[in-house]
Amino acid sequence: MKNFKKVLIIFLVIFVLFMCFYIYSNISKASDYETNLREKTLSEIKYLESKIIYIFNSLNNIEFENYKLSVEDISEKSKKSSQSSSSAGSSSGDEAKSSDKGSSKDDTSSGEDNSISKTKKYSLNAKGVLTNKDTINWDYIKNEAELLQESLSTIMLDLYEISLNNNDILNFNKEYDDLLIQIKSENKQNSLQSLSKLYSYIPKFIKNCNTDEQYKIIINTKMNIFNAYSLLDTNNWEEIGKYIESANNTFSRLLTDVNIENKNQSAINRCYISLNNLKNTVSTQEKEIFLIKYKNLLEEINNI
Repeated sequence: MKNFKKVLIIFLVIFVLFMCFYIYSNISKASDYETNLREKTLSEIKYLESKIIYIFNSLNNIEFENYKLSVEDISEKSKKSSQSSSSAGSSSGDEAKSSDKGSSKDDTSSGEDNSISKTKKYSLNAKGVLTNKDTINWDYIKNEAELLQESLSTIMLDLYEISLNNNDILNFNKEYDDLLIQIKSENKQNSLQSLSKLYSYIPKFIKNCNTDEQYKIIINTKMNIFNAYSLLDTNNWEEIGKYIESANNTFSRLLTDVNIENKNQSAINRCYISLNNLKNTVSTQEKEIFLIKYKNLLEEINNI
């Protein structure tokens, strides 16, 4: 009887240990799955953000390369002349020279082989805001917007899985449909406004899959900058100024964040200076100057 109790106790202990291990293992797997899902979703949101910014900039032909490489085909005529022996030429003397003058046309047609060869000429052309005279490449923008549409289903499903607000996901899809309509009709101002509305969902999306406060501040700063940028063609400088001021106030929180690493502090300081430079352009109300400062600011933000 005593042996039976010992066996039973040992069995119960083993069973309890097994159940604890099983429960812990499942919790660990669930936690790993959730972590991986959030990391995957964050990566997808960053991809979505980059595409929205790209279309934003394409509507004003903003490029971050100062020079653009161009290639031009050049046609060249090469001549391959038949050669005569030097001894025969030297013995003919002045008489041969006279004969050559009289028969130069025939020699060109029969003694030479004219052919066309193509070479490529490479050149660097300045690609800045003030030198930009290009029209909007709507075909390319339409293609980019359509390609992004194909990726949205996967991104939206992952957003549902991280328990994001369903209304935000549905409204984002509606706004994206509106963007496609505006791009299809090649309406620049309405396209900018649609992009601005779309970008306003990015801070909401990252809220559930990122705990980095610095990153959230940067995203909200960019949202205000794009809101201002979207109004540039309307010349509503009062509203533009309000959004830039909001961007400035949001970003300034990073200046007093004691958790920022020293290596990022310099980049943050440069970005803050660029943001104030952009703010100063509101008083001049010069669109091109604004775009130059806007371009510089985005480059600084990307360096953080």
